[in-house]
Amino acid sequence: MTKITIVIIGILFAFFSKAQMPVHKNDSIFIDSKSVSPFKKSFIIVGYQNLQSTHMDHFIGFNAMVGYNFTPKFSLGIGFEDTYGQHHDDNGWILSEIRLVPVVVDARLVFGEYKLIKPFIELSTGITFFKYYKKVKVPLGSPDITEIEGEFSFGLPFIVQEKGWYNYVGVGTYLKINKHFMPFIGIGFKSYNTSTNVYAVNPRGLNLEIGCKF
Repeated sequence: MTKITIVIIGILFAFFSKAQMPVHKNDSIFIDSKSVSPFKKSFIIVGYQNLQSTHMDHFIGFNAMVGYNFTPKFSLGIGFEDTYGQHHDDNGWILSEIRLVPVVVDARLVFGEYKLIKPFIELSTGITFFKYYKKVKVPLGSPDITEIEGEFSFGLPFIVQEKGWYNYVGVGTYLKINKHFMPFIGIGFKSYNTSTNVYAVNPRGLNLEIGCKF
């Protein structure tokens, strides 16, 4: 988690350092009272989410992001998510205490604007750092049996730490309270460890998110 924290702090520092760079014109620094501050186009997003996986397990978490509105309709952001799932059966294993921390780049495109709402398409990609406890099947009568599920016996749990390719695609809508306070709701499909390996642990499924853009 220390490495993840350092990465996030570095991203935020680079973002705001770039935003504060002086503007040059004809090789000289000038001040124009009519110029627009980069911070006017910057934003912060915080959100809560609930993912129901294809294995019918739930993963609940929070996310935060800083971003920039390149146009009134297109924005890019950089952020992270911290999500937790208590239980997840996958590939015949019993998994528990699953912690998922993706670091992502997020793109949003507003495709309409109405009196009260601004619908958008959202695409995200990044890297997920995750860990969990894993139990595998052991022979019946083994001294290491800690759990029996149906006809199968499972041994002692051990911790696994991995990383994988994160992806999300979805749609949502902002509620137009004002330009500095826009609650939103979104729904889409999320994969925490996209892989061609059928034995990879990959919590994925339908994700519901509510949050606010400041």
